[in-house]
Amino acid sequence: MSAMTVEMLQPAPSDPKIILIGLNRCATTSFHKLFQNSGISSVHWVDDGDNNLAHRMVTNIAMGRKPLDGFGAVRAFSDIAFTNSRFLLDGSRFFRELHAAYPDAYFMLNTRNRDDWIASRARHSDGKYLERCCKANGQTADDVKRGWSHLYDVHHAEVETYFDGNPRFLRFDIDEDSPQIVADWLSSDFDVNIVHWGHYNKGASERAQTG
Repeated sequence: MSAMTVEMLQPAPSDPKIILIGLNRCATTSFHKLFQNSGISSVHWVDDGDNNLAHRMVTNIAMGRKPLDGFGAVRAFSDIAFTNSRFLLDGSRFFRELHAAYPDAYFMLNTRNRDDWIASRARHSDGKYLERCCKANGQTADDVKRGWSHLYDVHHAEVETYFDGNPRFLRFDIDEDSPQIVADWLSSDFDVNIVHWGHYNKGASERAQTG
């Protein structure tokens, strides 16, 4: 058997990703900081080149590429979202496409109490996020909040049904669960130091276009 044949028979090296598929305003910045400060390459909302994660993901899918192509050696992805006054994109709704492309990835449904989540979204960026959602939907604030409530229920039900029994899936309640659960869950492939866990982006500074 030639050396080339032996090399071809070797399994590809494992390079799993960590993909947060919870909706925004569920501690995505906190997880990004946790991973980043634990030495895990991470991208949150935009990369260093100001490329929006959700935009690139959808473009990749449309072009027949893997959803996260173009992010190099990045291992962790959070806040896959984009919103302006004309367009809304909750990239976590593409969890099926992401799992099909990266079956060995770790998928986390980062979540919180629904009413608290809606209130956090409504306050985000001093209410400007809600204003953009109203304009993009052509709806009142109350209508948008009812839509968020429906989205929350549908997304959680579909994600938990889809990943039922999958050991590479974790539902993490940011108000109830210890970050040690995340560290233990990822320990086969990642060394997560929970000393870096904290509550970041509580006030959510204004971004021109944000998810």
